[in-house]
Amino acid sequence: MSTNPCPRPAPRVPAWRTAEPPLDAAQPPYTQGSLALSYALPNGVSADPRTSALTLVRPSAPSSTAETPTQPPPDAAAWAARFVQAVIEVVSSDRPLSQLVRWTDEPVYAEIARRQRGVQLRRGNDPHIRVSRQQVATVHVTQPTVGAAEVTARIVCRGRSRALAARLEYVRQRWTCTAISFG
Repeated sequence: MSTNPCPRPAPRVPAWRTAEPPLDAAQPPYTQGSLALSYALPNGVSADPRTSALTLVRPSAPSSTAETPTQPPPDAAAWAARFVQAVIEVVSSDRPLSQLVRWTDEPVYAEIARRQRGVQLRRGNDPHIRVSRQQVATVHVTQPTVGAAEVTARIVCRGRSRALAARLEYVRQRWTCTAISFG
């Protein structure tokens, strides 16, 4: 039994769109939302994560085994407030976890990921559940040494307060969270 297959139509080739015109110089540069964690590094390298392309960074001074900052670190209080807000947004799944990888060490990153999974499991998959947003009420920063800052914050959600404590260390020309504790 021989059947003649119907000829198939040729595949449609999408028409390429032309690139949009460049942004005006008057427009502000792109930030990662309203709570970007970016700031200018002293050596001129952008603190924003980029593509996986390698970048050559020339040291400004001969490096030693013990890292001592050549310039005073940026204000820890301002950075700590943005970091705490970003952490609670990640835990409540309002911000992607990957945005904190540059600003945390491995144990802290794992703790934040564990906390985020726990919140997701308690919340469930019901899209009709309305979740109240957590807000940073207060942030207190003390600096026991020049390259370290201890942060305590009070987080408010639905009239209840919770605590967050973190230790920031100025490592490789940026603040990095090396310890975190949720209360």
